[in-house]
Amino acid sequence: MIIEIPMKKINIVCLGGSMENKSSTLAVLKHAAVKLKELGADVYVTDIRTLDLPLFSYKALLSMKNLKFTELVKKIKEADGFIFASPEYHGSVSSAFKNVIDYLEILSKETHPYLSLKPVGCIALGGAENAGYATLNAMISIVHNLRGVVAPNSLAIGYGNSHFDNKGNLNSEVIIKRVNRLTEELFMLAKKLRD
Repeated sequence: MIIEIPMKKINIVCLGGSMENKSSTLAVLKHAAVKLKELGADVYVTDIRTLDLPLFSYKALLSMKNLKFTELVKKIKEADGFIFASPEYHGSVSSAFKNVIDYLEILSKETHPYLSLKPVGCIALGGAENAGYATLNAMISIVHNLRGVVAPNSLAIGYGNSHFDNKGNLNSEVIIKRVNRLTEELFMLAKKLRD
């Protein structure tokens, strides 16, 4: 008799957004999350605006009593992979996104610190035609510093706000195709690196 052991689902944490009520960055992240769920992943989406974190300092980190952030850290520890998404502000990630990343210092003392050898797909949204690339490079550097593995199909999206309908859904077939390709790649990388 053969006993089949059920495979543990791939866990992906999606982290990003902006401080805007209608964030196009968060909308792209949510689209990626839907695609990841279709692929069979368990997905946890964190909108950075709802974390309500004070400006990072080690004192703030040590005195942290934020239940949403505590839940995020728990999910990060369980995650097999990540998608990070940030708008581009003046050629780099938003201060709100970077602030959350700085708080990941809490993972520095783990057996495998930070995001060690876990894949991260990066998405940067900018307002101009060729915007997003400087931010994408900054995100790649951040992932390297967190000891993660950047997914090769990470992407920069220019004219960020123009790719959505009036309900906030992605309506650009080109961008949908690129985001879907990133999610498929991330899912595959997460499986291979976990096994």
